[in-house]
Amino acid sequence: MTSDIDLGGALSLGDQITVMICESSQVQLRILSQAVEDAGYCVQTAKDAGEALAVMRLMPTDIFLTGIEVGAMNGLEACWSLKSNMETESVYTIVITASGQERRLEESLDAGADDFIRKPVNMTELRARLRAASRLVRMQKQFKLLAETDALTGAANRRAFLQYLEMETEKARRHQTPVSVVMLDLDHFKAVNDTYGHAAGDQVLKDTVTEVQKCLREKDMLGRLGGEEFAVILHNADLDTAGQAAEHLRRAIETMDIKTDCGIRIPVTASLGVTTVSLTEGLDTAESLLQEADDALYEAKNSGRNRMVLRPENEAQSLSRFG
Repeated sequence: MTSDIDLGGALSLGDQITVMICESSQVQLRILSQAVEDAGYCVQTAKDAGEALAVMRLMPTDIFLTGIEVGAMNGLEACWSLKSNMETESVYTIVITASGQERRLEESLDAGADDFIRKPVNMTELRARLRAASRLVRMQKQFKLLAETDALTGAANRRAFLQYLEMETEKARRHQTPVSVVMLDLDHFKAVNDTYGHAAGDQVLKDTVTEVQKCLREKDMLGRLGGEEFAVILHNADLDTAGQAAEHLRRAIETMDIKTDCGIRIPVTASLGVTTVSLTEGLDTAESLLQEADDALYEAKNSGRNRMVLRPENEAQSLSRFG
């Protein structure tokens, strides 16, 4: 879809709601998917609950519209699975039930369904329920964003960062893929506040976040852990790749052009510590990874600042200042 859509509940370009439709009947699946797509939603489809869950674990989904008898795992079990998983618990679930199945309605709500609609599905009613669901989904996203975002800089706050890091380390162990952490601390930041004032210090923090975000990929995450201390999760990055990325961040921060209201340039540099998940031992936790990266950061600061250190040490790069 490339045009703005007005459904009385506000779907607009760049803010499209994704609906997963799960229905065992191919005819019903085509009818439902066409109606939902025509209403302006992004549609994913699955013929059974297992397939739907597999897709939703990989691709962001906002609303799950499912029948009850949809394969070896029924739609109610799928709702329960979604609501019991931290990564998918926010998915809004609508169960399609046959007329006269009042007991099934109660079971649907008990299983975690947020709403239900009876067969034969009235398309006007379906669109109305999807609009109501979309409003709740957007409101939930806004609240989640506020709860997880640092108010000054827009980076993730510590709680949200640690939650994401826990998920990424678990995925890394499960799929045997790398993930790395970079701890980043602005050098002599107290002197910036003392010399140029706290307003200038705040500007330095905000500009640093903006500059770092430019260097990151979609699945990477930047978090503010407190004061002038930040951390970055580098998705699917081994230690060498993370070291290169950290050096890129160091250079980007060093070359920022931040000036006071009087036109005086504020010099900014950063020290960085880098570590990666140990896939062989499988013992790393979010907190232990942060501690290891923090130890590397401490070493970088003690060895002259404006540099990065890798843990475990890589003799070719550790303690070196590039450029």
